[in-house]
Amino acid sequence: MSVIKGFMWCLALLFAQLVLLRYVDLRVAAMQRLQDSPLQSGEASVATDVAPVERQGELDA
Repeated sequence: MSVIKGFMWCLALLFAQLVLLRYVDLRVAAMQRLQDSPLQSGEASVATDVAPVERQGELDA
């Protein structure tokens, strides 16, 4: 009997996750899309012009 009860809980949890995923999917689909940046053709040159990022999280020991 407990195996069936556990299986039913598993199905209920799965169903709840699917409902939540569907809700989030509909909310995201209703959002406005971001505008494209005007630098579509110069993406390669932008990457070389950016200064190197400092390393974070390292200890100077």
